[in-house]
Amino acid sequence: MRIRPRWKKVWRDLWLNKSRTLVVVLSIAVGVFAIGMIMTSYTILSGDLRTAYLATNPAHATIFTFDSFGEELVTAIERMPEVKEAEARRRVLLRAVTGPEDTRLLWAVALPDYDDIKIDKIRPLEGDWPPPEHEILVERSALGLLKAQVGDVLPVKLPDGKIRQMRIAGLVHDLNAAMFVFDGVSYGFIHTDTLEWLDQSRDFNELRFVVEGENPSRDYIQQVANKVRDKVERGGHSVYFTFVPEPGKHLFLDPILVSISVIMGAMGAMALVLSGFLVVNTVAALLAQQTRQIGMMKAVGARTRQVMELYLATVVLYGLLALLIAVPLGAVTAFYFSRFIAGLLNFDVTSYRLPPNVLATEILVGVLVPVVAALGPIFAGTRVTVREAISAYGLGKGRFGTSMIDRFLLVIQHSAALRRRLSRPLLLSLRNTFRRKLRLTLTLLTLVLGGAIFITVFSVRASMMGTLRSWLDYFQYDVAVQFERDYRVERILQETMKIPGIDTAEVWGFYNTRRERPDGSHSDNIMLFAPPPNTKLVKPTIIKGRWLLPEDEAAVVVNSIVLRDEPDLDVGQQIVLKIEGKERPFTIVGVATGGMPMGTIFANYPYFARVSHNVGRGQYVFATTKIHTLAFQSEIVRALEEHFEYIGMDVAATAKVEEEMGEVEALFQVVIVLLLLMAVLLAVIGGLGLMGTMSINVLERTREIGVMRAIGASNRAVRRVFIVEGIIIGVLSWLAGAVLAFPLSYYLSDVIGKQFLNAPLDHTFSLPGVVIWLAVVIVLSAVASFLPAWNASRLTVREVLAYE
Repeated sequence: MRIRPRWKKVWRDLWLNKSRTLVVVLSIAVGVFAIGMIMTSYTILSGDLRTAYLATNPAHATIFTFDSFGEELVTAIERMPEVKEAEARRRVLLRAVTGPEDTRLLWAVALPDYDDIKIDKIRPLEGDWPPPEHEILVERSALGLLKAQVGDVLPVKLPDGKIRQMRIAGLVHDLNAAMFVFDGVSYGFIHTDTLEWLDQSRDFNELRFVVEGENPSRDYIQQVANKVRDKVERGGHSVYFTFVPEPGKHLFLDPILVSISVIMGAMGAMALVLSGFLVVNTVAALLAQQTRQIGMMKAVGARTRQVMELYLATVVLYGLLALLIAVPLGAVTAFYFSRFIAGLLNFDVTSYRLPPNVLATEILVGVLVPVVAALGPIFAGTRVTVREAISAYGLGKGRFGTSMIDRFLLVIQHSAALRRRLSRPLLLSLRNTFRRKLRLTLTLLTLVLGGAIFITVFSVRASMMGTLRSWLDYFQYDVAVQFERDYRVERILQETMKIPGIDTAEVWGFYNTRRERPDGSHSDNIMLFAPPPNTKLVKPTIIKGRWLLPEDEAAVVVNSIVLRDEPDLDVGQQIVLKIEGKERPFTIVGVATGGMPMGTIFANYPYFARVSHNVGRGQYVFATTKIHTLAFQSEIVRALEEHFEYIGMDVAATAKVEEEMGEVEALFQVVIVLLLLMAVLLAVIGGLGLMGTMSINVLERTREIGVMRAIGASNRAVRRVFIVEGIIIGVLSWLAGAVLAFPLSYYLSDVIGKQFLNAPLDHTFSLPGVVIWLAVVIVLSAVASFLPAWNASRLTVREVLAYE
């Protein structure tokens, strides 16, 4: 079949300019790859997570109690018309000994019947099933925390200090364990007969249930949960916490997946935009280079529409070639990326597929976006008349020197003082940098956005770490101890202060409460903290009203999240809280920020102790240490445990602020790594754009290079002209990128903060990120310019004279 001449020209333009074709194809492929990989990954992750989650028959709500209850209460709950099925468990907090001087909190969960788990099912993976007596099945994600393997004997410390040797009998998978493991708490399952061996009651302290009806709303589930909670409290059992997730969605994992997809989707869209800029740049340069060819085609009868079709076909071929690279690479990468993320979040990816909607999007993006991006330069370049095309000459069409920048460069060039300080190649590089201002602008846009994202990633990381520090600084303690039961406040403080290295200590009251709204409905759980008057271990930021005074009784300070969830409240208003089954009115005297990202209320301990019938007793002690390092905190915690065990005070759990900070940082590092990967992609596109620009500049300045060679310029001097030009462009992009990064990092800090923490991050602009990007962009610019500069230095005078 005979190929028409016009299509031969399209093929010739692609084949004879392989480096330009490769640069454009790769830039489009990077954008398509990012979009396809992100969409495919989210489809796989969200689909497999939902399938796995629903297969466990997830509880619509879970109620945790302070004290124990029996099977009769479970039966009573299950008989409620609103409840479809209910099931109870016993959860015990132990301390696993993971080293000579190291322990790890361990939740040991006992199920009544492992062969008939109805709600929140777990799956055996390895070893025994069900767990033998005096042994434990460890959740697979917690195995690393315990520093042990299946078959190892794990020493477990009881609240009174006794040691029990528990063999790890096998591994299980519990989809709900991730939220604990991310907090550094290991997780496992035991036989109910093992409870007595651990000096624990066989009764339950956790109730899970599923409501009747198809696809119930969260509001309806919350109403049923409130009724169940009331029934539990009327039975004489104190409720610690009520947990109601969004129906059909994993409370912990779904928001993380959404957040990751939102962040990476934004980065992928930026990558696509940058590749569009590169297409505009390349097509504009191609049309400028072939202006005489366009004039000749029109001189022999070609119409503007036909010429446009030629160049649009070239762009379509760019897109199709990019799809050949991006689609399979994106699909394979999405599978491994999905496995990586699923492994971090403790669920399995079982499907490997390229969703049809993703493929259609990739084809649309890979072909349509470059075509749309190229329409402007193609329309402008092909409308040139035969006279304009044939009379076109020189770089910049003879207009250099008309702009303010050009005049400034001419002043530099003609300044005797500056000419003595600046070399001729550097002056030539400066002049050539600004010859093609539109091309320079498009090239700068790719590098500026890539640099802005790069700096933004470092700024977001700094904002995350600063925000976490400020939240934990809100609580000014270093270590904390939770006891198995209440003890006298005076005794707790007296024994705590006996430990060398303790600076100050306070006993606080805690309670999980709910607001009784005027319409009779209830709020979600709100954590109530009751510090002593004039506390030194909390540093609130009051944004409205005031902090608690020593003489305050029925007064509370709420944090901003409470007002977000309960918008009708404000300073001076009354809030009714349910404590120990009774409605207690309090007056809001202030609004604070900081602390943990959850609804929080503060009340004075003396008044709270009276209404909670716990005067002079406490279960939690917080202390500051003389040295604030993790190593010193670990020594203090170990000393506290040994001392309390020696005097007969049962310790349930301990905490070290520095360790908790590290655990939270580990979660955020996942986001930071993803952002850095996307920033690298954008930097690659920027580098490709610069390489394309420099390659086109070499082609356009072939005669200029020939003149330089004719008057004796060395290969090194020719290369230096183009490499310095590339570095100048890189430094200019760095300046603009640093400026753009400030508002961009501020915006992204808000988005990520609200996605992960339900509150904006405290914005911190990263100066180290600015410096690092300067080094990166200089190296990137030099590398991207080297190949075009090398090609330029190899041109001979004969090749120049033969140049068309």
